[in-house]
Amino acid sequence: MNQENDQEKYLVPGLVRGLKILELFTPEQSEMSLSEISSALDINRSSAFRLVQTLEQCGYLNRTQHKTYTLNVKVLQLGYTAISSMAVPRHATAVMQRLRDITKAAVHISVLDGIDIVYLNNIQAPGTFTSNIRIGTRWPAYATVIGQMLLGALSDDEIRERFAKIPEWVKYSESTAENIEELIEKIHIARESKYLISWKNFKPDMIACAVPIIGRTSQKIQYVLSVSCPATSFTNRNEFIEKVIPHVITSAHEISQVALI
Repeated sequence: MNQENDQEKYLVPGLVRGLKILELFTPEQSEMSLSEISSALDINRSSAFRLVQTLEQCGYLNRTQHKTYTLNVKVLQLGYTAISSMAVPRHATAVMQRLRDITKAAVHISVLDGIDIVYLNNIQAPGTFTSNIRIGTRWPAYATVIGQMLLGALSDDEIRERFAKIPEWVKYSESTAENIEELIEKIHIARESKYLISWKNFKPDMIACAVPIIGRTSQKIQYVLSVSCPATSFTNRNEFIEKVIPHVITSAHEISQVALI
């Protein structure tokens, strides 16, 4: 018996299905019916009902008046507890605030989760611009410079394994990777770069840059520091590089000094 099969024999199928139900809910599909849940998990309605009933009684799902289900606040509590337990985002807040004051841009820290990036900390920019990025916001790693930086910490084989079952390669701009080979090529560039710039690449009206946070102990990338702002904030790419990039690199280095990872 190989190691994978040996580990699988200890899994609790009902718990696995219950967790998969919670993972079905997304910002695009925040409400689901019992039929949709049973179809998504390929189980009968009776089994789906028992699972959602358990999750509802435990406070993780909420049943609406339309007899559909949404995530309940208890799920958020788990997420915020996990985020607050991570030392780097907590200790980095003061550095991020200084970076925000210097660059006048929104400042973020992100981590890799599977094939997504997740924002762990966010400092809004001064002025009238409000970033729609919130703590817990998830974006596809393959389509962002932040994701390419974070994926650079993995081997090519592990990257291929993670993206083997990606449902769709959505093209956000001409620079978006459309397959695993294009993504690997971008990650190879990221590994050799001190920073990456997204110039209207993920969102057509936004520019951003990403700099890795290197763990003092592991000397590996686990977090990425980034800034983002409207494309109208700078007249050209060179101005952005000159006025923003050095400060982001300095701030990432400062955070790395306390990143015990």
